[in-house]
Amino acid sequence: MATKRMLAGDYDWGQGHLKNVGDAASDTDVPSWGQVKTLVTGAVSNLDFKGSVRLASTGNVNVASAPATLDGITLAAGNRVLLKNQTAAAQNGIYVFTASGAALTRAPDADANTEVTPGLWVVVEEGNANADTAWWLTTDGPITVGTTALTFSPFPLTSGGGDSSTSYDTVGPATAGNTWVVTHDLGTKAIVVQVWDVATSEEIDVHKAATTDDTVTLTAGVTLAQNAYRVVVFARPAI
Repeated sequence: MATKRMLAGDYDWGQGHLKNVGDAASDTDVPSWGQVKTLVTGAVSNLDFKGSVRLASTGNVNVASAPATLDGITLAAGNRVLLKNQTAAAQNGIYVFTASGAALTRAPDADANTEVTPGLWVVVEEGNANADTAWWLTTDGPITVGTTALTFSPFPLTSGGGDSSTSYDTVGPATAGNTWVVTHDLGTKAIVVQVWDVATSEEIDVHKAATTDDTVTLTAGVTLAQNAYRVVVFARPAI
């Protein structure tokens, strides 16, 4: 039987701790700290925007035996990484690195079906090719983690915001081929386009066609390797 306390005023615990509190059973109960953490973690995990990753892949990675480096940067224990280029696309997703040669494990906020949903997006902090880029999951639901092939596409990061955007920068193509259609969303065909080889930082010459006001088609005489090139599109100022 519950005992109702009739004392007025507050309790001063003298920096002590109230121990062995059970989980709350109603809206007016005091929850345990474990219950609070579980509720907060669950709510955050189900958000489409995930905590940033330090690095992202540029090619297939052996999930069972992690490499020591990714995108040119040495990994450290606890680093979050985005795998987006797996040959088996069901392996794509957000992982946590523990040590070189050890298995990568899916991040706790992206290892369940309820947490990996269409529109999931994540920012990459570092890397020779992927630094300061954002990627979003364009696979339609329903998604079963570890079974459904996942496709991550570059999320447009443009300067200025809205209709005042004047440039677009991304790495690609998402799949190898002679043609790469870049969606820049700058709203004009009056553009200047430059393309670099990610590995050498050398500018390369490809055929460029402003297909629409929001896309440019790049065509090469050789196969463009997956995510091996950086393209920058500048909108020319009105005269």
